Amino acid sequence: MIQAPQQYKARLADKTIYNSKFERYTFELREPNQLEFAAGQYASFLVSEQGHRRSWSICSSPEVDHGFEILIDPAPMGIGTQFLHKLKLGDEANLLAPMGRFIVEPTDPKQALAFVATGVGITPFRSMLLDLLQTKKDPRPMTLYWGLRHVEEMIWQDEFQELSENFPNFQFHPVISRATQEWPLCRGRVTDCLNTHQLPANAGYYLCGSDQMIVDVTNLLLAKNVPPERIYREKFY
Repeated sequence: MIQAPQQYKARLADKTIYNSKFERYTFELREPNQLEFAAGQYASFLVSEQGHRRSWSICSSPEVDHGFEILIDPAPMGIGTQFLHKLKLGDEANLLAPMGRFIVEPTDPKQALAFVATGVGITPFRSMLLDLLQTKKDPRPMTLYWGLRHVEEMIWQDEFQELSENFPNFQFHPVISRATQEWPLCRGRVTDCLNTHQLPANAGYYLCGSDQMIVDVTNLLLAKNVPPERIYREKFY
């Protein structure tokens, strides 16, 4: 059941700068001190005294309800990124959560799940996979395709690899568009990787990333006779 959003105060508890592409912010809830959310939902932060708001998907598991994590790409350096960069450990933020309906419904009858992301669009899928695999022990086949430009940008590869080892029903396919000759896995765009794989017709396809990726993957899936009602989109930027 989707919870109604409410106002929260949260304290910045940790910050991780992975590389120039990704930064993770960990917040500890103060008031209220518990957040029930569905994997895939997001939080809307108040980022200025003028009332501007910015939203970020939650990348942590719903199993942890006393706090949450978000992942950002700082490159645009907009008002939201500037707000987060100014926060010091212990500083408080005001937010509205949980929000959004980009989730895997508990009653979803689909026999397989495929998640397709580019860049920071990976955020909701990490939450979904941790929830589906570790918490719910969902036995359905699940595949994650994640497109990035360079190998050096990749994060969480060890975590996704460990999930694939612990849960045989999960497969992870990183896709590098500017890969070196030594790169042994999928290269090019995510559509190139999807084109070479046998796509289950009975799967639900969840897309999150750039507008162009969502258009291209949707067209590819439709051309492969995937019904439109099995394609779910989250435009992240």
